[in-house]
Amino acid sequence: MREKKPDKRKVQGAETRKKLYEIAKKLFSERNFSDVNVEDITDEAGITKGAFYVHFESKDALIAIIIADYVAGADTNYKTFVGALPNEMPASEVILALTEKIADELVDTIGCENMKKIYQMLLTGSVDTEAVKGYGRELYLLFYSILDKGIRRGEITSSLPPEALSRHFVMAIRGVSYEWCVRSPDFDLKVQVVEHCRLLVEGVKAK
Repeated sequence: MREKKPDKRKVQGAETRKKLYEIAKKLFSERNFSDVNVEDITDEAGITKGAFYVHFESKDALIAIIIADYVAGADTNYKTFVGALPNEMPASEVILALTEKIADELVDTIGCENMKKIYQMLLTGSVDTEAVKGYGRELYLLFYSILDKGIRRGEITSSLPPEALSRHFVMAIRGVSYEWCVRSPDFDLKVQVVEHCRLLVEGVKAK
């Protein structure tokens, strides 16, 4: 029986989509999301704008895919970071160390202008942002595991279950990050987000 040849058009389509993705990712790493338009991407890819819209509904749709992949990688890095901390380290200190790590990532890798674009996409709901906001995101699970361990060790006490507590910590980081977008450059995210989460930690630490 002869082996079925792959559909040439499908293969070419997949290659074009991947090329657009990689070029957009490179351009977005060099400039803010708002400073790159579809034409910049297609010019570098050597294809027409019409071909772009065959593969992606809009620039925002492509950004959402890139962000989803980035979030998955970042959350894996956060998990690795926490896993490398001493096992005997109190849960409260682990939370603050993780919060500081997240703040570093937001400031040094994503940047304020790109965070504004991400919040705009979250607020308008124009594209799928479940990878960022979904409760199934690995970041929520990571906070859950830290808090659950702290509760079992008697380091943390709260009337709320660890699942609810984890959501509050992520909401706090998201809220302070939004404040950063509103008040930048007169707002130090790295200082403020750790300070805010320290207040939350003090509220749940066993006395």
